[in-house]
Amino acid sequence: MQAALGVIYFLLSVAMYYFNMERIQLGVDLMYKVLLAAAVAGISFMVFLVRTNLARARLLLKYICLLILPHLAVILVSMPIWVYRMQGGVVMRRGLMYQIYGIIAVLAMAGILYVFGEKGFWLNLAAMVTANLITILEVIRAQGMGAYLAELRKLIMTFAGETGELMGAVEIHELTFAIGLCLLFCMMNWKRIRKSPGVGLLLAAAVFCFLSGFKRIGIAAIAAAMLSRIILGAVSGGRRRRWLMLFSFCAIGGMFVYIWLVKSGIYEFLSDYFHLDTMGRRELSWYIDEYYWIGPDYIGNGAGFVSRMFYDLPAEYTIRALHNEILTIYIDIGFWGFWLWMLLYMPVRSWAMAKWQDVEGGILCCCAGLFVLLTAMTDNTINYTYVTGSLAISVMSYRLEALEGD
Repeated sequence: MQAALGVIYFLLSVAMYYFNMERIQLGVDLMYKVLLAAAVAGISFMVFLVRTNLARARLLLKYICLLILPHLAVILVSMPIWVYRMQGGVVMRRGLMYQIYGIIAVLAMAGILYVFGEKGFWLNLAAMVTANLITILEVIRAQGMGAYLAELRKLIMTFAGETGELMGAVEIHELTFAIGLCLLFCMMNWKRIRKSPGVGLLLAAAVFCFLSGFKRIGIAAIAAAMLSRIILGAVSGGRRRRWLMLFSFCAIGGMFVYIWLVKSGIYEFLSDYFHLDTMGRRELSWYIDEYYWIGPDYIGNGAGFVSRMFYDLPAEYTIRALHNEILTIYIDIGFWGFWLWMLLYMPVRSWAMAKWQDVEGGILCCCAGLFVLLTAMTDNTINYTYVTGSLAISVMSYRLEALEGD
């Protein structure tokens, strides 16, 4: 029975990760990946009804409630803003659906862990890698292994300075970041997972996929998160919890400073000074500049505002997203909404995981959250469904089977 369930979950998950952008029209556009994630969550609930494990269910339910709090906050904060700004139904629907997608991703990952325990993390990672390898093998079959490896080598050696046509074909932003987050969790938790059967081969395949989709900000975020993990891990005794909370508050303060740097023009100056290739992101920030300001009197425009605005850009703009999710959240839900969201995303999550798991679990949660925030400075990772799920399954799987017995 468990083996059959494993096959079903694996195939559903592979399809979920393979169909990244495909949609179906059911009154509104719905992504296949979200429908497949909902199917995973639904099957898991049926398994719960047949094979009830109340201890595991109670633990996962606590995690679910914690992880969906930022999504609920965006919805609740946006409701009065939508009314005040008289936003159209398209804006509201976009803002609402992004949060619903995230919630469904959390439920799906919790469902996988309910059925398979800590092995669910490996099943999910294997599905991500398999889906990515299918895309890579399609390119290799068309162009040849030699051409692929030559472009991959050039991509790595130039640190993504030169991206060939083949590398562009396998660059799935959302999946690459999600795999990177799982790799980060494995590195941070290496002592516990290194003896898992088959882990070496799976991680090698995951590294290959991550490098094929090479994201400079992803590598920088992993390095920063690992450094933070080392620093927090070096603190001893009762001070670890205090340092963890201090670090999480500093992280959200740093994100606010980043918004100020963008708005003030200092970010643009630094980009020019250090010759940073922002790939058009500065121009996108100029386009949105008039719609927000820094201050407690800025109430926002409601979730979905930035997304819809960039969807409606003139034809000469080839990029249809701001590629700065930190700034997007601020513009959408305003000064106070941004601080509420950040508090729920970092300090509250870190504190709760440190209490429910142990301080080590709180540190892992904090550093994983830091990875997402850093990548969100130049991409849309906060609202990426795969990244939301990857963060959720990494955090929830830590010591799951040991804690359910306490």
